[in-house]
Amino acid sequence: MATTLDQKVKIEFVEDVEPQTVKTGELLVDAAGEIQRLPVPSADPNDPLNFTVWEKTGVIFSCCWFSIMSLSIVGGLGSILSIFFGLYMPQGYSSTQVVWLGTFPSLFVGVGNYLILPLGLVYGRRPTAIGSIMVLFVATIGCAVSQTFEQHLGLRCLQGLATGATESLLPLMLSEVTFVHQRGLVFGVYWATQNVVTSCLNIASSYEAAALGWRWFYWVYVIAVGVGLIIVIFSGFETRYERRAQLVNGRVVVTDQFGVTQILEGQQAQEYMLALEAEEQEIPDEARPKKSYKEMLAPWTKQSKRPVKTILMAWFHMFEAFSSPGILYSTLLSAVVLGCTVGMSLTYDTVLQENYGWAAKNVGLINLGGVFGGFGGMLYAGVFGDWFILRLAKRAGGVHTPEHRLILLVFPGILTVASLLLYGFTANGNATWGGPYMGWTVLQVAFVSVLILSTSFAAEAWEKNPGPALVAVVGTKNIIAFGISYGLSPMVARYSYPVAMGILTAVAGGVFLLGIPVYFFNPAWRRYMQRQEAKN
Repeated sequence: MATTLDQKVKIEFVEDVEPQTVKTGELLVDAAGEIQRLPVPSADPNDPLNFTVWEKTGVIFSCCWFSIMSLSIVGGLGSILSIFFGLYMPQGYSSTQVVWLGTFPSLFVGVGNYLILPLGLVYGRRPTAIGSIMVLFVATIGCAVSQTFEQHLGLRCLQGLATGATESLLPLMLSEVTFVHQRGLVFGVYWATQNVVTSCLNIASSYEAAALGWRWFYWVYVIAVGVGLIIVIFSGFETRYERRAQLVNGRVVVTDQFGVTQILEGQQAQEYMLALEAEEQEIPDEARPKKSYKEMLAPWTKQSKRPVKTILMAWFHMFEAFSSPGILYSTLLSAVVLGCTVGMSLTYDTVLQENYGWAAKNVGLINLGGVFGGFGGMLYAGVFGDWFILRLAKRAGGVHTPEHRLILLVFPGILTVASLLLYGFTANGNATWGGPYMGWTVLQVAFVSVLILSTSFAAEAWEKNPGPALVAVVGTKNIIAFGISYGLSPMVARYSYPVAMGILTAVAGGVFLLGIPVYFFNPAWRRYMQRQEAKN
């Protein structure tokens, strides 16, 4: 019979546990200066944190492949948009309607986040990922054989819906096979490879469409997504795990249903342990046999105990997260930068062809900027960012606070403003093509950096329920970004590129500056919420 507190602390599937309030700051470095491994791995060989190197690599690789191909499909029409202007405008569709092929999928990516993640919590990560990529595969075939604009647009929206997994379910899977101190680098690789490989594929897309026709833009992705489906089936293992809370240096370490680690101590830890039912494990962790590869390939897992409640509570916590100023800021920031990026991608085809005389097949070359931007963002926000955060934590006695990440946003903020102004004042054709080209390239560095930093900050900014906060930011940003990108083309038509991009610059610059009050007031807000929780 287990008698110690650490043996008694027991939780079911993390989906079935209500996250608790934690103190401000997370101890990433112990008194000896060593980095702590959080979450604390169990002795179970089937714990995703104990996966072998090749098993973890398989999960990470399958997530990256799925995300790269899905986002390439959703965001890759910019280089060949002129083809669809020539195809659909003679049929009576306006240029604004044709641009919907590029904007509406982004909206449905955001909607997909709110649908796919709850399914992953209830039915498991693996079956949900397989189902999502199968939907993407079928929708891409449909786009390749579509005969009308309405069919094409509807299937594009379905592609966006399936792509929602890339910004909710797949990051959750990545977090469940990595430790906290590794996530900056892993997510940096995840976001950066999306940008780099997507840019390379978009370079090729304009040549494919010119040589083979626009339908081959989709047929190539049918092949790539089909390969991705095989990869997910054979290496995208289930990462949901029944994890017990752990006692580490007098602190209780738990992980919420979204893979975010929380550290409880003092009265909070006592209340948490008393609230849990003290029950013995049927099989001790260390006695559990390692699953065979064949067993790990099972396409389904045990359903959550309370599926309806799990889905409803997931949605509730996602929307509740917006009571945090830090979460609101992360959402606005990532949405504005994404909206600027999508909007610019839908205009550079016209800018380069009509204002700088580029051949249609060469327009995709602008996406070389995305390659440099992806690497630049990963090196800055991922590699340098992790080093910077750990250094600040050591200077603060080993304690890391979420607002440390806001300091790193200064550089991407400067790049965003500079890139929008450069693009806006050179897009009319009164300079050289290097103006819009460099504007796009610099924006890609800022875009990847903001993605990494805003999602990392969101996972820490609201300590009551950090997981839902992360998903709320990632999912909602696409919905807000849709409004920004949707409005850019009409602004350009009514005013001019300098005016339209100037407006975006003012909006983006203003949102970046909001980080200053958030840096000072968000900690005060967390302390206030902790006092309110204590009273209740």
